Amino acid sequence: MTVFLLTAVIVLAIAVAFLFLMNLALAREIGRVQVRLGPLGARMMDNGPKIEEVGPSFRGLSDHLGRVVSVGGHRDKPQLLMFTGPKCSTCKSLLPGIKALAKAERKDLEVVMISDGTPEEHAAFLAGSGIRDELSYVDARDVGIAYQVGTTPYGVILDAHGRIRAKGLCNQMAHVESLLNALETGTPSLQHLHEQALTH
Repeated sequence: MTVFLLTAVIVLAIAVAFLFLMNLALAREIGRVQVRLGPLGARMMDNGPKIEEVGPSFRGLSDHLGRVVSVGGHRDKPQLLMFTGPKCSTCKSLLPGIKALAKAERKDLEVVMISDGTPEEHAAFLAGSGIRDELSYVDARDVGIAYQVGTTPYGVILDAHGRIRAKGLCNQMAHVESLLNALETGTPSLQHLHEQALTH
């Protein structure tokens, strides 16, 4: 009986030690994955208007179909500004997802793609984009300057009062969706929360 108990204790001790080592290895791998992924959600990379501030507004812009478009200000629904470029390959890869999002959310969200380039570049981009009336494509360099967008694709989400709720670099649709989540939850991003914590 004593031998049996001693054997059981040794086996349990070995099992506990093994589980402890497995937990350490798992924690190390989780750390590696977090380093590779970087910050979750769209990463803010500009010096423009801050979160919770009212963004610059523009009236009388014309989109790819000749419709009059406004940016910012009071409106019936929130607005997603996607800053893009006709030669931006990442922007092109995001386009199917942006179009699907605009179509699915058109009752609750207005999507405006804001670009900068030559008329020839815009024409070439639009010819292969398949953009119809689900969103507006606007050539408006001044808007990008006002929001101080330095790189594309970059997204800014404005609420119905024109206030900036979230913004950031959007290299994949998960980043774009994080902007919409920020609008719904009121939490701009993990990066924003981290920066707030550092300043308090």
